Amino acid sequence: MILLALDASTTAVGWSLFGGADYVDSGVYRPKGDDWVSRVCDIERWLYDVDVEADYDTIGYEIATGNRGNMATHRKLGAVEFVVRQYCKFTDIDLHTVTASQVKATGCHKNAPWAATTIKRSQQPDGYLDEKHPGDEADAIGVALAVIRKAREAEYG
Repeated sequence: MILLALDASTTAVGWSLFGGADYVDSGVYRPKGDDWVSRVCDIERWLYDVDVEADYDTIGYEIATGNRGNMATHRKLGAVEFVVRQYCKFTDIDLHTVTASQVKATGCHKNAPWAATTIKRSQQPDGYLDEKHPGDEADAIGVALAVIRKAREAEYG
């Protein structure tokens, strides 16, 4: 299994790549566009570009658990999730979802005390080095670890 794990919003997509249970790479993609709809479209384009480079067969995705009372945030995160789900459907890539609590249980998330200084900020394919969003990268690694844990629990009971 080649796993691309995502912690996605309309402003930043934390991503991590794992071969089986082995860490390969991670980073943050900043979608381009003046409004959230344009950025969601850019995330879809980015998914196709990354697929060619990384050749993954599985996506791990953290489902938004909601921001109480903020319908605008729900709508935007729902649009991002829809794009990821449609991408997986049309490319025949397995989609495994996890919750925020499953990500936090891995110990690798943006609120971990070490995240801001320890996570490698890798060079993005377009040459953009993101120093502002290490928490999104940490969350994406946590998403991968949660997907791997969930798969192992399903396999071994």
